[in-house]
Amino acid sequence: MPTQSYFSQFPLFPDNVPTAHLPSITYKRLLMGDMAESIALFDAFRATGFCLLDLRGCSEGETFLNEAESVFRVNQDIHDLDLEEKMKYAFQLPKSLFGYKCAGATKIESGRPDRFEFYNTGQDDMLGNGPPRANPAPIENNRQLLKSYMVQAYSVVKVILSHLDSHLDLAPGTLASLQPQTKLSGTAVRLLRYMPQPAGDRRTSLLGHTDIGSVTLLFNVLGGLQILPAGLDNVDGNWRYVKPQPGCAILSLGDAMVEWSAGILRSNLHRVTYAPGEQANTPRYSVAYLVRPEASVSMKRLGGGGVIPALQEGDEDVDMDATEWERQKATAIQCGRDNARSRGGREIGVQS
Repeated sequence: MPTQSYFSQFPLFPDNVPTAHLPSITYKRLLMGDMAESIALFDAFRATGFCLLDLRGCSEGETFLNEAESVFRVNQDIHDLDLEEKMKYAFQLPKSLFGYKCAGATKIESGRPDRFEFYNTGQDDMLGNGPPRANPAPIENNRQLLKSYMVQAYSVVKVILSHLDSHLDLAPGTLASLQPQTKLSGTAVRLLRYMPQPAGDRRTSLLGHTDIGSVTLLFNVLGGLQILPAGLDNVDGNWRYVKPQPGCAILSLGDAMVEWSAGILRSNLHRVTYAPGEQANTPRYSVAYLVRPEASVSMKRLGGGGVIPALQEGDEDVDMDATEWERQKATAIQCGRDNARSRGGREIGVQS
């Protein structure tokens, strides 16, 4: 998350709520090629699909943290606009994943409306990979900042992907080549806001789901994100809060990585509920860099190495490109019929 000074502006995360124990991976050590840190990263992505990424202690990480704080200010500015103004830029599923989503536009598992809003800023728009889109003033006035943020976020993701290439016995650059920053994709920076909920009616804001894309790099300051640990039933008492940590991002893998790795990597069920303790009375902002595959790439499992198993008789592969695959998943989530479950984490060397 952003720096300690930024955290100090908000109520503390309480110490009496069920909390997930996520491994903390040091970005500086990954940059140095530290093998123990690399193995810890791979193990985390097989076991839970989540980890904390500590960005402190190196110039690349510190610069990125400071820029994240600037993007949080853009997040607040965009959501301070009148609803009428924001609705001029409403997104249109399944045609487009970019633009504004108002609170209540999707449903949670019970069929009740969600309790969050977001503005999805497309990477192709900010980097000039396609024609520019119309955006409200807080986005248009900060194009250079958002472009810089996306470039830095992608450089972090590329480091992560390079380590996964090695452990999956893929040629260097394989995973990055499926999601290059210079090609059309659904990759975006999502600026989210969760308003405080009524004290007598606090519930899930965003339904349990797995991410559509490949990698999510998330910053938030207040709690609310929860994950369902492996092996536990999907009941309220089993969900665990993820405690935001100063100087750290939350990294998670999405369904695309499960498909490409034939289930070796894990995409874990997660949701957003009300923030714990005194934090529940404060608007909750999040900044998520959502990496999606290049629009035209295949979602079939990767081959060529000795780790990812070949397709066996009776197995089914995903025979569609990333664009169609993402549209199907996004539509299911919008209608509340995603039926998501954690996937992946298979043992290496075990056939499906």
